Amino acid sequence: MTDTDTVRSERTLRLVRTDRETPPEPKPPQGGALGRVLGLDLARALAIFGMFYAHVGPMQEFKDPVVNTIMQIPHGRSSALFAILAGLSLVLLAGGRRPLPALERRQRIVKIVIRAVLLIALGTALTLWLHTDIVILAFYGLFFLLALPFVRCGVKTLAVLSAAFAVVGSVVFYWISMAQPAFVTALNAHDPITRMGADGLGRLLFTGLYPAVPWLAYIFAGMAIAKLDLSAKRVRIGMASVGAGLALAGYGLSWVLQKVLFAGGGMGGGSMSGGSGSSGASTASSSTGSGSTGMSGSGSSGTWSDSMSGFDPWSSDMLQFLLSASPHSGTAFELLGNLGIAMLVIVGSVALLDRSALARKLLTPITAAGAMSLTLYVAHLWALNHVPSNSDGGAVTAALAVWGWFCAVGIAFAFVWSRFFKRGPLEYLMQWATGPAKLVR
Repeated sequence: MTDTDTVRSERTLRLVRTDRETPPEPKPPQGGALGRVLGLDLARALAIFGMFYAHVGPMQEFKDPVVNTIMQIPHGRSSALFAILAGLSLVLLAGGRRPLPALERRQRIVKIVIRAVLLIALGTALTLWLHTDIVILAFYGLFFLLALPFVRCGVKTLAVLSAAFAVVGSVVFYWISMAQPAFVTALNAHDPITRMGADGLGRLLFTGLYPAVPWLAYIFAGMAIAKLDLSAKRVRIGMASVGAGLALAGYGLSWVLQKVLFAGGGMGGGSMSGGSGSSGASTASSSTGSGSTGMSGSGSSGTWSDSMSGFDPWSSDMLQFLLSASPHSGTAFELLGNLGIAMLVIVGSVALLDRSALARKLLTPITAAGAMSLTLYVAHLWALNHVPSNSDGGAVTAALAVWGWFCAVGIAFAFVWSRFFKRGPLEYLMQWATGPAKLVR
């Protein structure tokens, strides 16, 4: 063997050893980031199923207060959780907690703007097509546009903004709904979308079922949560503690104040109490619009807007309403209580799927539904036109059966679809439609 052959042999041997000693490709993470992503998908699924319930589930109040409380949990809270997750998604779409290069940041901002405009267009089209005012998508899109300038703010700033909209925003919402100032009336009168029967700018901002004022409290809270390291045990404990405190402050303090101040008269006023059986679905029949307010969503058949001028803003009835925490009332107590419940749901979902591989496996069909929440939400709106309405308080078992079918079909479809495709049908369309953002330079 020549010297050249010896050198070649040694080189070959070193290459073989190097190849053998190269560590194998790391396996996909089973916890950590994966657990957090799946946890958020689980929370989205719970929000979607809760909105199904609010639209087709039992509408009536129950004599047993415990049963009544349990049966009415999804009303108002599901859409609030959906909005908080929207704020969280906004930060994730913008790059999350990590800094981005300037070009990528611009492209992501443009993608968010395109997505928001498409959601507004889709929500408006669905409202006109289905003749209902329960569609949240147009509000969702406007939330994105209004909150986008704050996407780089820190946790403390976002928390302050959330608190400000929860407290001050609820008062502004109450004043606009009661006083009907001239600028809101003029805005609705000259808005072609409002005149067509959909949610125009006035309703999106002030008087719709999910008005930006005060609902931006939910968006900023979700953005603050997205800035936290949910993988840290200390952060989870802190978030759960704050959530429990907010829920107690919202619902508990509301209950105590009402009992103390109105112990003799109870909660009169029908629609002012919000009625636990009232949800977004209860306003489906009042979709023609400009006269309906967010408050009418917590009552029945537009009582607030029809007789608004007859109320004294400082009467005991109005104080009673402001102290309530009923669904879609827009009071500070409802907002704080809903924020607390949503925080508990999010931290619980993330912690469960981050720590338990068994839970991740067993809940795969549910998380698949959460991953295509836009598709399932739009599909359920279409399906509402093909099921009997329960707005008149029909049989509880029948309503629960309809809700069960909505959830079961949604889960089955999402699970089967996810076996073959990475995203849901509408999620693919949204991804494709936002593609031009890559052209930004």
